[in-house]
Amino acid sequence: MPPRPRKQVLRKEEDPMGKSKKNKVIKIEQVSDGYKIFYETNQKNLLAYTIHYGLLNFTEKELMNMNKAGGYTAVYVEDSIIYAKDMSLWEKLVYIMIKSYSNANCEAYPSIELLEDSSGHSHTTIIEAIDKLAERGTILAVRSRRRTNDDQRYMNNLYKFKKPNDSEYLTYIPLNLVFCKSLNINAKMLYIFLLAKAKNGYMVTVTKEELKEYLCVRTWDTVKKHIETLHQLGFIYTYCSAAKGPEKEKGIRFLLRRICTKELMITDEDIENVIGTEAVS
Repeated sequence: MPPRPRKQVLRKEEDPMGKSKKNKVIKIEQVSDGYKIFYETNQKNLLAYTIHYGLLNFTEKELMNMNKAGGYTAVYVEDSIIYAKDMSLWEKLVYIMIKSYSNANCEAYPSIELLEDSSGHSHTTIIEAIDKLAERGTILAVRSRRRTNDDQRYMNNLYKFKKPNDSEYLTYIPLNLVFCKSLNINAKMLYIFLLAKAKNGYMVTVTKEELKEYLCVRTWDTVKKHIETLHQLGFIYTYCSAAKGPEKEKGIRFLLRRICTKELMITDEDIENVIGTEAVS
């Protein structure tokens, strides 16, 4: 992991914060102590600045402003779940939500109301996703209904997860994303998909077709709206057009913000006026 950044971590050839928000990001590349971002101004000048790795980590304040489960700020989820082609996006997200409450014995006890209230997603949708997960054996669900005749919703619940094997890839997903009420299912799963692709890094390049296929949408405009929302809320720092693979497929290069270990956490003073100011046309 990179060392903790000092106060002056943003090294700039030109301060992009003082410029128009319509500056277009041209290229993102990794350098020794972070990432260098090249952008074009309205006057067609090509400028660049470097952002330290540490500034891409969520701050303590950001991680506190979310639904904490047992004091945790993130949850490990199997890549086999994230990439599963026989699971809907709803099933994947509900699996992640419930697992956010799991203990060392791979058991969780959240009520449906708790999942509904903490995530902003509907009671019916959560129930349907749990039923599908239980049917295919992804989780073991033991649920009890309320005893009143006029309220047949589920009350207390027990969920058991399979322990991942040592060779399975896991992705560390921040709970401020999982329980963010300002994001819909597609936006959340888009970020989780990018996070899984990035592994332990911050930068990832994927094709437009990969993103459309994963979200099961036909038009790029739909995907772009989710990207812009994630950018505005600070989950994606910036992004630009890029080519991927030997065939130079049209893609997008993302610079993600993510969670880091506590000893590398930075303060709001370090990050003030830095995150989420670049706009990409």
